[in-house]
Amino acid sequence: MQAKIIDILRKKGNYVSGEEISKSLEISRAAIWKNIECLRKKGYGIEAMPRVGYKLTTFPDKLIPEEVQCGLKTKILGKKIYYYETLGSTMDVAFELGLQGAKDGTIVCAESQTHGKGRMGRSWCSPKQKGIYFSTILRPDIHSVDVAKITFLSSVAVCEAVRDMCAVDAKIKWPNDILIDNKKVAGILIELNAEIDSVKFVVIGIGVNVNTNLKSLPENATSLKKETGKSVFRVELTKEILRSLEKWYLVWRKDGFAPIISRWKELSLTLGNMVRIKDSGYSVEGKAIDIDEHGGLIVCDSDGLTVKRMSGDVEHIGD
Repeated sequence: MQAKIIDILRKKGNYVSGEEISKSLEISRAAIWKNIECLRKKGYGIEAMPRVGYKLTTFPDKLIPEEVQCGLKTKILGKKIYYYETLGSTMDVAFELGLQGAKDGTIVCAESQTHGKGRMGRSWCSPKQKGIYFSTILRPDIHSVDVAKITFLSSVAVCEAVRDMCAVDAKIKWPNDILIDNKKVAGILIELNAEIDSVKFVVIGIGVNVNTNLKSLPENATSLKKETGKSVFRVELTKEILRSLEKWYLVWRKDGFAPIISRWKELSLTLGNMVRIKDSGYSVEGKAIDIDEHGGLIVCDSDGLTVKRMSGDVEHIGD
């Protein structure tokens, strides 16, 4: 009901009488007032003028379903959104929903996380209403060996959305960290539920440092506010990320992985650079020369031998 009231006020753009809302939604004036008060608590600015009606004046920069879904125009992602003020981790809740049969494209978002997850067991800094923290459930018809492709799909989608919305030169560090001027601004985490020969579902976790204070961030991290010099409206960036993610998801389903790898290479900060890759006690150094058809990073070491890595922590070490 609150979403319907907001929709009426948004479309009108001016004062709407309580009587008009009452007739349109077939609810009492008392019910309208009660819902208006709830909307105000969510952060909507709604003016009320006696004998004139209600007018929507401001929108909250909160990732509530009413705002994220407004004008989203996606076919899959965001049709169902679970919203929380605070969670331990959106990944954990999304994974549990996946086990319960949540549909393809279901989103779990939070204003803050107390135990946000990063790659390789790291944590993700998640101060309240400063960043974007959400996870989405996808149910692609793929073999488990192809899950790495979703990592590349997601990094391309997030990188493009950040570039388009914020006019910054964001790049991808293999496999899926988004950097601006060599400082991390966004990260992606993939978890899956699979059997030997098939994937039941995948959870993609996305974290973006939007208006985060640099004092709250780890070393070598940055925020979009720092890089652009102004606050960024989180709701609009979230929508753009979801649109971009769906676009590349549909490209993958229709045209395969080649277009994604091609775009990833265009946005790559890693290819052509000297790197050190650490993974489970194993380390290799060399020049990152290519990505294979599964997303593996191909490195040429000092002896001229090529090594492929499918996972690990990459450090750019210069020439």
